[in-house]
Amino acid sequence: MTVVDPSSLPALPALPGSPAPHSPADFALPAEAAALIREAVPQNTAVAYGSRWRSFEKWCADAGRVALPATAQTVAAYLTYLAIERGLKATTVDAHLTAIRTVHRASGQEPPDALAARKIVVAAQKREARRDGRYGPRKALPLLAADLPLVVAALDTTTPAGRRDRAVLLLGFALLARRSELAALNISDIEHVPGDGLEVIIRSSKTDQSARGVIRRIHYASRAEVCPVRAVLAWLEFLASRASTAGPLFTRVDRWGNADRRAGGRYRSAESRDGRLRPQGIGDIIAAACAAAGLGDRDTRRFTGHSVRRGGATAMLRAGAEPLNVSRHGRWSDGSRVFSGYVEEATGFGDGNPTKGLL
Repeated sequence: MTVVDPSSLPALPALPGSPAPHSPADFALPAEAAALIREAVPQNTAVAYGSRWRSFEKWCADAGRVALPATAQTVAAYLTYLAIERGLKATTVDAHLTAIRTVHRASGQEPPDALAARKIVVAAQKREARRDGRYGPRKALPLLAADLPLVVAALDTTTPAGRRDRAVLLLGFALLARRSELAALNISDIEHVPGDGLEVIIRSSKTDQSARGVIRRIHYASRAEVCPVRAVLAWLEFLASRASTAGPLFTRVDRWGNADRRAGGRYRSAESRDGRLRPQGIGDIIAAACAAAGLGDRDTRRFTGHSVRRGGATAMLRAGAEPLNVSRHGRWSDGSRVFSGYVEEATGFGDGNPTKGLL
């Protein structure tokens, strides 16, 4: 064994004695840093947090409680009010809790302890399950490939709104798109590759918060009436006829056929003055189209904006696509439990079921 002489080792820096106390300067945040932090938060998330926080502030004012900083008891009482008096879903109640804690952190305050609040959310989930006679998460109904002809046929594609809605539905289905991803698309994000299809740039998504961006390619469909490529090109042709060659892809359309910023309607904020549809608007279009086609609710579940994403994934898996390719096409995180559930559902009694031929 080699013996090392301690004197031959380099000297270590002297450890400080008692640490210096913090001054107000240590807690100051430059305006530029605050602006970058705000910019990193997706706009839709910021709007949702703001709305939920204002609701909490109003309740606190009416109840004679302090909103910032709030106590754990105040938050628990507020969530109880949401779940019992307002009858909100457990997922919505949990979203309010997240907003309250996020605003506290953003304001430099310690978030209130969430132990009691989490138990209220769990109790609300159990009540929903008992009331609805169901267990596990309530999933949106998938809009399957066999449903698409019915839904498209129910749209009046001779109108600008019908042409837009067809493009929303079919591109969302083929792209396995989230509502927010469809709403964020710009005209410049779509490139037509003659003979092949479309190249679509998704600049950011739920699983790409740093906005590295990805390109997804959509093939022509053999059936023209449900072809996403033809539907998007028809919508782009309409926009070009109205001199709209830049800006958002999916916009409002008023009763006179005006699109983008020229469409009538109230503006919620300066950012919405380009006429861009919001994610909620995308979801409303999909739900309304399914209802118009006579696809009613089943098993207490309903068609929502998520139905095209879920239905598209199910259709691809049933057609024999490799699960990994489908998962990455739809921008699920590798190992996503949600996507694994879709794989199980798509397998059903097919060849992928491990009990097939077992005995």
